[in-house]
Amino acid sequence: MEAHKDPARTLVYVGIEPTVRDKARIPAIARAWKPWRTRFPLCSKWEPPRTKGELLQEARALGVAPPRLYELGFSHNNCGGTCVRAGMRQWRHLLDVMPDRYAYAEAQEEGLRRLLGPVTILRQRRKGVARPLPLAELRRAHQAAPMLPDERETPPVDRDELMNEEVC
Repeated sequence: MEAHKDPARTLVYVGIEPTVRDKARIPAIARAWKPWRTRFPLCSKWEPPRTKGELLQEARALGVAPPRLYELGFSHNNCGGTCVRAGMRQWRHLLDVMPDRYAYAEAQEEGLRRLLGPVTILRQRRKGVARPLPLAELRRAHQAAPMLPDERETPPVDRDELMNEEVC
């Protein structure tokens, strides 16, 4: 951005959601974008409340193409779809729409496991007991029983114990 926009005359809009957890991230995000000024329109009390969908529609009306992940059905535009904070539902969706990116993350996780032991991005909870859930295991389970298209747009359904959305 330095080559194209003057920080004194440019605002950076960051689309994080108005949850307590996301609002707590605002100071760190603003510091990371310095010297540009930041705005968080989904969280700001000074701007009219707008949904992410409304903001994406406004961007399209202005000729700005939304990030590709939204067009691919992701609810967030984080980390190219491979966010370590994502739940199983998003990881299964990534496997469906970008299997090469999933494979890369799976390989990276396996390499980390070789170095550090049984650490994983995901964990599975059964009867109150959590255990590491490697991406390779999630892939095998998903390939055996893939999500239906409508499961990607609605809250997860407890059709099996792998549907628990938890991250470590």
